[in-house]
Amino acid sequence: METMTKPPRTPRRDEPIEIISALEGHEEIPTVQSLPRPRRAVLLLIGVALLIVLGVAFAAGIGPRLHRTAQFNAEAEAIANEIPAVAVDFPTRTQASTRIALPGSMQALQETAIFARTTGYLKKWYDDYGAHVKAGDLLAEIDAPDVDEQLSQSRATLESDQANLAKSDLDLTYNDVTAKRYDSLMKSNSATPQELDMYHANLAKARTAVSMARANVAADAANVKRLEDLQSFEKITAPFSGTITARNYDVGALITANGTSGIQPMFRIAQTDVLRVWVNVPQAFSTLVRPGLTAELKVREYPGKTFAAKVAHTAGALDTATRTLLTEVQVPNPDGKLLAGMYCEVSFDVTDPSPPLIIPVGALITQGQGNQVAVVDADGVARYKTVQLGRDSGTTVEVVAGLDRHDRVVTNPGERLSDGVKVRIINEPTAKN
Repeated sequence: METMTKPPRTPRRDEPIEIISALEGHEEIPTVQSLPRPRRAVLLLIGVALLIVLGVAFAAGIGPRLHRTAQFNAEAEAIANEIPAVAVDFPTRTQASTRIALPGSMQALQETAIFARTTGYLKKWYDDYGAHVKAGDLLAEIDAPDVDEQLSQSRATLESDQANLAKSDLDLTYNDVTAKRYDSLMKSNSATPQELDMYHANLAKARTAVSMARANVAADAANVKRLEDLQSFEKITAPFSGTITARNYDVGALITANGTSGIQPMFRIAQTDVLRVWVNVPQAFSTLVRPGLTAELKVREYPGKTFAAKVAHTAGALDTATRTLLTEVQVPNPDGKLLAGMYCEVSFDVTDPSPPLIIPVGALITQGQGNQVAVVDADGVARYKTVQLGRDSGTTVEVVAGLDRHDRVVTNPGERLSDGVKVRIINEPTAKN
């Protein structure tokens, strides 16, 4: 029986033909040592080449990185050992005179509601809305017949009591004369003591009657005066010169006296020849605004026109909620161009006898210790000073305390500058007035 030969296996594309040929007819997988010497050398060379490639790649990636790190450390050390270079400048002072513009609200110099003091019907009114009146001008008349009748009765009662007073005076005179006559008779024993006591008692009664009559007359006179005053209130007059801003009743309306709650006033009058303007002055300027300070007033309704004004009063204390000083400015208004209730802008020219210093905002150092400024002393060493700030304009800031006029302020402190560090000045600051 013929031995059947196994056909040769077709090798895959990804395996070497030599290895497949060597494996044909073998049941075990050959090792490197079992391979022929030339093939083993080839594999060793391949392994060595791979190691070389990996080493070169590792050196190419790590080497430059290590070099850059060393270079960075060297530069950092050089910077740390280098003396910081700074620019300095002297602080300047703000202008002694400053103009401030604040919003204000205009009101009448004085304004009052006029109520009736007597009850009756409105008989006539003489002036309407917007009328300009003078003090004492007649505004309206009230018809009050009840008051007129009471006044007539009170006057009659007064006349009756005055007559009683006259009679009481006559009785007093008669009793006084009689008592004196009996005093004389007693000296000559022509009258009895009983008669004398009786006439003296009559004299005392007469005196009491006179006193009562005089009291009644005084009470009646007071009542007449009260009713006459009520009758005079039938004529409503202007308490001061001004403008009528309200009239709430027409002819025939019932007018109730004494301004009872819920009752509208008959008229409202405002003095507008001088207006008062209320302005809230910020705390920073509160000590500079005093009575007598001149001001200028502008309103939108009169573009390009200014009105002269003057500070009349200040509250004398700051509002704890807004930290502002309530200030009253008075502006003359003889022609009536300005109206009470208008909003306006009030400008003051204030003068600060000791204006604060100004430094650039960039020179300010804000740390946990508060607001500080770095200055360079005579030995070229940076020193930190804690300062108290004022107004901030955006590019500059006021220093109200903690800084001297001749301090050399570091304008570019940066993060590297610390207190007590030796510095190098790169500019020559010029002293300013």
